[in-house]
Amino acid sequence: MGVGHYENFPVASLLAPARLRPAIRAIYRFARTADDIADEGSATPEERLRDLGQLRKVLDGSLPATPASGPIWPLR
Repeated sequence: MGVGHYENFPVASLLAPARLRPAIRAIYRFARTADDIADEGSATPEERLRDLGQLRKVLDGSLPATPASGPIWPLR
């Protein structure tokens, strides 16, 4: 995707207790990735649906998050 975002969520998460920050980062990365797949770039609606389906498979464990060729979607 490679989209540069300015978001308040990661900055605001610094106000959370340190023990909660890894979980907050994980939730943010999921939400940011799903949002980018859904509405960033020049993908067709069919490509977006395919990629969202792949994200679902990664989350349910039936598709590896990092195949031999590298990450499916870059982490933010």
